[in-house]
Amino acid sequence: MRRVFKKQDRNDFNARIKRLDPAFATTPAKERDDRKPWELGKRAARGTTKPLRMTFLGFTAALISLYAANNPETVRDLLVRSGWPLQFVHYAMNGIALLMIGLLVFYLANVLRCINPRATDRGNAAGLVVGAIAAIGVNTLDQSHILSGLQYAGFESPGDVLTYAQARTSEIAKIDWTSVVAVSSSAK
Repeated sequence: MRRVFKKQDRNDFNARIKRLDPAFATTPAKERDDRKPWELGKRAARGTTKPLRMTFLGFTAALISLYAANNPETVRDLLVRSGWPLQFVHYAMNGIALLMIGLLVFYLANVLRCINPRATDRGNAAGLVVGAIAAIGVNTLDQSHILSGLQYAGFESPGDVLTYAQARTSEIAKIDWTSVVAVSSSAK
């Protein structure tokens, strides 16, 4: 007796998919066919791009980092005025330098993320990079332009912006940094 093999078509394939994975079978065919294997678990994250918010975040972080890099004495004075104990100011300045290096690596990683065609949420990465480029552009402006912009915002100098931000955060946190003492668990 001869055995007849039936050539399977798309309907047989869909019936088997429906039997093996009913959740996948209920998705529309266009979405199923357009989906790439590496995007399977990242489907919910695709709609969360906020490039304007990321541009502002990238601009602010880069501008603060550039200000700290260009004016270390002013940052040191701001730390002392805000209540940092003098013995810890050196550690804080080293920490700020490490944060600036980390921020540079972060921006370089986001540039690579913008270039990679497989990366998701490239709009967020592009916003961060564009914000950093804008901060570099603002940092290269003439000092008179920056001071007139600060006066328009109600500040006299760039240090006043940081003092205002520190005052607002100390109101929120209610931490008295002058009472902070270094403690060691080793016996003396």
